[in-house]
Amino acid sequence: MEVFLDYTLYRNLLNDDFCDKVAESFKDNSIYAPHEVGDWHRINKGSLYTEILENFSPVIPHNFTVKQIHVSEYNKGDSLSNHRDPKSSLTIVSEISSAVRGGRFIINKDTYIELNKGDVVTLNGSKTKHGVETIEEGSRLSLNIWMLPDVSLF
Repeated sequence: MEVFLDYTLYRNLLNDDFCDKVAESFKDNSIYAPHEVGDWHRINKGSLYTEILENFSPVIPHNFTVKQIHVSEYNKGDSLSNHRDPKSSLTIVSEISSAVRGGRFIINKDTYIELNKGDVVTLNGSKTKHGVETIEEGSRLSLNIWMLPDVSLF
């Protein structure tokens, strides 16, 4: 784990088998949610949803609840401009694919992070700007979780 001012980076948090399972099955366990850039697939509650939460349990605080889980699919020429996630105090971004050129994760317009399959970044999505640089070759699959504090615990 590497802790920085605006984010935390976990290298190889997710194993290849889990990443492959999500990459191969997310379309059968999700609702297509068109987005202005790339394709988004919201994961339905069920066994894959539960397995995702189990695999991410080391980075999910007990006092947060899931707002949304989705897979973002970016293809050659796609990018995602720097933005904030207004409905996420804790944004979790993970890379579940490999063999992509370009598509580095961007924090605050000037920090570029090369994410490999199984790597995870956590940040305050409502405050920290983030995005994805242009995909030059291949496809990038990111498993993303948006979370908010569980106000019922306060």
